[in-house]
Amino acid sequence: MTFGPPPSPFTQSRQVADARARRKTFYASASILVAVVVLGLIAWSLWPSQGRSEPPVASQGAKSTAPDDIRETVEKLPNSTSAGHVEGAVMEKGLAPGKILTAPGMWATDKILVKGNASTLVAVEIADGSDAWKKQLDGDICAISPDVTNDGRTVVAFKDPEGDHPCNQVLMFRVATGEKVWQAEIPVTQGVFKEPTTMTMTRGVVVTSWSRGSVALDMENGKTLWKRQQTEKCRDGGFSGGRALLLRQDCYEKKERQDHFLVHKVDPRTGKFEWTYKVAPGVKFAYFLSSDPAVVAVEAGDFAVTNLLSLDDRGSLRANIRMEGDHYNVECNPDRVDRCDGAVVSKSQVFVRSGEASEELGNTTNWVVAFDLKSGRTGAKFDAGSDQQLLPLRMSGDRLLALKSGTDTFAPNSLVSLDPGTGKQSTYFYFGIPSDVRGDGSEIVVERGRIFFGHQEFRGSGKKELPDVQWLAFAISAAR
Repeated sequence: MTFGPPPSPFTQSRQVADARARRKTFYASASILVAVVVLGLIAWSLWPSQGRSEPPVASQGAKSTAPDDIRETVEKLPNSTSAGHVEGAVMEKGLAPGKILTAPGMWATDKILVKGNASTLVAVEIADGSDAWKKQLDGDICAISPDVTNDGRTVVAFKDPEGDHPCNQVLMFRVATGEKVWQAEIPVTQGVFKEPTTMTMTRGVVVTSWSRGSVALDMENGKTLWKRQQTEKCRDGGFSGGRALLLRQDCYEKKERQDHFLVHKVDPRTGKFEWTYKVAPGVKFAYFLSSDPAVVAVEAGDFAVTNLLSLDDRGSLRANIRMEGDHYNVECNPDRVDRCDGAVVSKSQVFVRSGEASEELGNTTNWVVAFDLKSGRTGAKFDAGSDQQLLPLRMSGDRLLALKSGTDTFAPNSLVSLDPGTGKQSTYFYFGIPSDVRGDGSEIVVERGRIFFGHQEFRGSGKKELPDVQWLAFAISAAR
């Protein structure tokens, strides 16, 4: 069967959106990193490394204690603001000039930093950057889940070295040791447009999807729990995991010659639908900001997020939050339906990054606004401050963690906590980054009192006999 008459309006619009999303992701990442790098030369000299001391900002523990639940650590607020320093970097020293390296995936514990590097998983000790473990895969990594379970497991997919190199080998491993828990093969077949394989996790289950189907695997042993295939009218566009499991179905009506999207809550063990929400016709794309509570970002009109839809526990619309043109800045990528920058969801609110506001001398600022998921009304507002911008990262209990980066050569970078109950901003630490850090596609993780930066794609530079060192990933820790 085919997914609608090729080419459909959906597939044509997708090609345009793909290009747009990649440009947006590049420029968004670049803007953050340029600001950070400029500060590096100043902050690096002011805040030197303090040796092997453990960070004073530690996690208070996971929200759920089930070992196969997805990790939701809570970062302890510091007693006082301190300086930060780089430690535990994963480096690539032999990338030939002009050669492209893809390095998807970054995970961390309190002691170990792990980075994907082509067909290898590389782990270092955060305290001193020494090698912890390395795992060579049979093919290049082609899909990852950024999530980690409470007992320290995560998954990647890599290409089968034989045949047409489909992304069909799934590996679950332990982040701390690199130990293989299991490896399974999924029945990937590619359609005309060859959308990438995607992965997510929810309690006890790993879910993968690709252009023509999806499969759920038991987290304990990798055995197939259920699988789905595209139909004449619909295909699985991708899943969102975490506390629950949501599926976006991409459908095409021949009679109406129009695309539409269905959102399903899925029982992770059986694959059965618990409820369905039909996104209004005319929406070009739909993405997941959260699975529980269910929040959907949609692009209605231009290829930009125009509305956030809050759904209740029966799949009915609770609130339609309008993004007011360019007033708010939520950016999503069609290749991953569950990953958007600029918005973070709590139990009762969604925190949204504003657009940039210009200041004197070309510097910019922004703010973060909370919207109530039940009423859609605005709540707390957090201003970045002069010559600074806020990027919301994730929830830490009832507080929002955010990266505050400077837009000039003086304002520092910092990891901050935003309290919607009081409107107070608390700073964990200030930091700078070495000036030779470069790479496209930022990954940012906050875990165990540290902020981690990683990159997904690199181009070799320098000379053939002396290539430049590439920073694949590194930690910033607070100094005592």
